[in-house]
Order: sequence, then C-alpha cells, then structure tokens
Amino acid sequence: MRKSLLPEKYHSYVYVFAIVLLVIGMPTSKFLMSASQIILFFNWALEGGLKNKLIAFKNNKAALIVSSLLLLHILGLLYTSDFVYAFKDIRIKAPLLILPLILSTSKPISQKIVDVIMKFFVAAIISGTFISVLILTGVSHREIVDIRNVSVFISHIRFALLICVAIFISGYFFYNATQKGIKLLWVAIGIWLIYFLFLVDSITGLAALSIAILVIAAYAVFTSESKLIKYSSLFIVFLIGILISYFLMQINNGIVEPEKIDFSKLEKTTSHGNAYEHDLNSKLTENGHYIWIYFCNKELEEAWSKRSKINFDEKDLKGNNIHFTLVRFLASKGLRKDADAVNTLSDAEIKAIERGVVNVNYQDLSSLRGRLHQIAWELDLYKKTGDPNGHSLTQRFEFWKAAFGIIKENLIFGVGTGDIQNAFEQQYDKINSPLLKEWRLRSHNQYLSITVAFGIFGLIWFLITLFYPMFLAGKNVDYLYCAFLIITLVSFLTEDTLETQAGVTFFAFFNSFFLFVFKNLSPKGSPKKQGITS
Repeated sequence: MRKSLLPEKYHSYVYVFAIVLLVIGMPTSKFLMSASQIILFFNWALEGGLKNKLIAFKNNKAALIVSSLLLLHILGLLYTSDFVYAFKDIRIKAPLLILPLILSTSKPISQKIVDVIMKFFVAAIISGTFISVLILTGVSHREIVDIRNVSVFISHIRFALLICVAIFISGYFFYNATQKGIKLLWVAIGIWLIYFLFLVDSITGLAALSIAILVIAAYAVFTSESKLIKYSSLFIVFLIGILISYFLMQINNGIVEPEKIDFSKLEKTTSHGNAYEHDLNSKLTENGHYIWIYFCNKELEEAWSKRSKINFDEKDLKGNNIHFTLVRFLASKGLRKDADAVNTLSDAEIKAIERGVVNVNYQDLSSLRGRLHQIAWELDLYKKTGDPNGHSLTQRFEFWKAAFGIIKENLIFGVGTGDIQNAFEQQYDKINSPLLKEWRLRSHNQYLSITVAFGIFGLIWFLITLFYPMFLAGKNVDYLYCAFLIITLVSFLTEDTLETQAGVTFFAFFNSFFLFVFKNLSPKGSPKKQGITS
C-alpha cells in the first residue's frame, strides 16, 4: 500500500476543508462547486491506500448503487450519435460517481465536524437569502423585472431546493440543542427560510417542503410512541393540508367568471372617432373583463409611444410582446383598449407594464397570490386557445407530450446519452407543436428525461438508485436523508434537476453525505440516531 505524501491528519483537514467549500459554493458559487470537488478528488488520491479504498467501495452496496447512475450514461454511449453532447453530459454528471466514491471510502469524521459542515451550509444559505433581499429591496441598485432573478448565483429553483434542505437541517439542530436560546435561534432560522420561500414566490420550493413535512409528519403520527410527537405531527399534517388547500383555492379563484355583456350593443368607435375591433370569438378575460373587445390598435400605439421609451412592437423586460402586456393590463382594470385608457395610467403603472406586469393587482415583484393567479390564467389560456408559449406551467405540458412521443418510439433502451436534444427537436416538428422554436426545450421532468435517454430499462435502473439505499438502511433511515430524498423526488416531477451542474452537485453531495458521512461517524462522536419515530 502506497503511503500518503502528507501526514494523515493533513489529508483529513483538506477533506473537511473541501467539503466546507462545497457546501458554501452550492448556493453561492459555481467556481467553488467545481474547485472543491477537484480538491476532494486529488486529496483522496494522494492520501494513499487506493486499493483498500476501492475494495471498500466495491463492498459498499449503497455506494455502488447510487454511483451506477453515471454508468448508465456511459452505457448510453453505445447507441448514441451525438458524442459531443454525450461527453458534455457525462462531464456535468461526473459528481454522481466522484462524490459517492470519495465520501463512502474516506475516513470517518466526528459528529462535531459533521455539525460544523452543516452549519456552514446553513450560513451560506442565509447569506444567499440576505443578498437576494438586498436585491429585491433595491439596495444593490440592480434592476429586477422578475422575482426569480433575485437568485443571482444559481437557478432560483435549485436555490429553493437547497433552502428546503437547510430548513430540515435547522430542525435537526433544534431537536438536538440543549439550551433554550440555541433552540430559539434555530427556530428563527427555520422561520426566516420558510418566509423567504413565500417572499420569492417559490412554488416548487414550497411544494417540495410541504410534501416532505407532510410525509414525515404522517409517518410519525402512525409510528411514534411519544404522544407529544404524535399530536405535534398531527397538527403539522393539518397545517400542511390547509396550505395545500390554500394553493389550490387561489389557483381556482384566479379564474374569474366573465362579466356579462350584451355583445350586440358594443360601441363601434372610440371617443376620438376611430373604429373599435371586437373579437367575439375570443373568450380570454383578465379579472373577468374580456381582453379582445373595445380594442383600437392605432390609438394604443400612438398613446403608448407618448408614455414609454419601449416601442409598441417591441418586448417588455420579461421578453413578452409589450402590446399584449398592455392590453391585458388595461383589461384587468376594466378599461377599454384605446388612447383614453392609456392616458389614465399612472407613471408607476407604465413602469409596471414595461417590466412585464399584466395585471393591476400584482404590480409588486413579490406576490405569491399573483403567481398562483397567473398559473390559473395560463391554464385557462391553454384550455381555450392551446397556446402555451411563454408560460412555465403549460409549456411543460408540451414538453411532456413530446417526451412521451419519443418514449413510445424508443421504449426499451431510449435514444442514448447524446441524442436527447435532437430527439426533442425532431419530435416537436413531428407533432406540429404550437411551441415556438425558442421554447422547444427538453422534458423538465427528470423521470421522463431518463426514460427518453435510456428507455424503460433506464427508468427502472434510475428508480433503483433512488430507493434501494433506503431499503438497505431499513429502520435506521434517518430524518435528514428521508427529507432530502422526498424534496429531490418532488423536484424531479417538474425539473430536469440532474441536467445542470448545480442540480447534479446538490443531488450527488447530499445523497452521499447523508448516506455515508452523516451516518458513518466515529464511535467517539456518534450521536443518537435521528430516526423519524424518535
């Protein structure tokens, strides 16, 4: 066995240092995410004992299973045609092998160090939320037209998933704290992070968090022997039920009954003598007011040019046609679409329209209720016109439709690692998708993405890598791993989580950390098992 170039303790220091860099980098820096993994790998290799490490890796069933997901992508090279895309994909997904390999074969660290690592992670998350709030409040003087843009380091969805994990870690520290002041601190941190998810209208984050809490609390209701935990969990289930009901009710309430109008008595001209256009076939409404009646394009263009520097035929700051944004905004106020209506708009409303605000009731950047009502409007638009373009939810229906079409034609083994993008482009043309070229994206569903690439065979393999480690853990599965897994599984429903560096690192690190580090503690530092039923 080759000896280490450095004393063993120095390699341990570097190992912990690199993990700390990684947990800090996940919410704040793509560079740190990459650099920390490079440091981890070279430290692991230079530490020596590679033969014993590889033997330990071979004998660790859970480590082999979770890392085999990368092997699936390598096997997909056998029948792919676009090797440039394929090798890029494998490079992005390298952490799926590197992190389980290193974390499952490195020397155990104490519970104290594990706790320090998790505290660094929570601190990085809190720092990221504070930076986002500074941007949102205008302190940073950075123009934001969409609340999702306040996450400046990584995707707002990936950031939300990290926040969800940090909330559960806060719960872990609250549970284990012995001092009242420390407990209150962790409660405050958890409340702040939950509030932040509401502040930035993170539907994905709130959904993942709610479902994870609901599942864990429901499990505790039926299995815990402690009456305090049982009844507390029952109360939490009740609260989550109310939250989910609120979401659904807001979406339902977002579809307002259309106003009652006698279409045979519509006026034909504006106050300036110009002709109105009335599209009696369109049933689209905004706050119950029909959008495409009392429409005078000539007056709108002339009046708008006097109020805004953005041309009438250009796009608003969100990338949508500004004339359509203007028409929806006027309709939301119950106004006609003519010069008189534009002239009644305040300067603040003009700025809101330029930012892409389509409804007078939701001019604030942060408005969860507005986001839910926007979802309702998207669904109504899709139902009435079949147009999904520019709308995050209804576009996904088209993504999924294309994915199922590809899967149907490549059911067993899929299209291969590198041909996914080409397959989607061809499928959109084949089904005459209403999506414009700019919106023709991949499935935005990790389960479908895997099945498109590797067929039913690959999907089964993928599901085994997700659930078999929990089966191996049995009754010893801990609360943090369970919470992380549920959050991940929910995210897979609406996102290609494993198709980006931030998403892959999030999944590969925490999957390995909770399986091989958090539970693989030295005897001196072993904690109480944090079981769901404890």
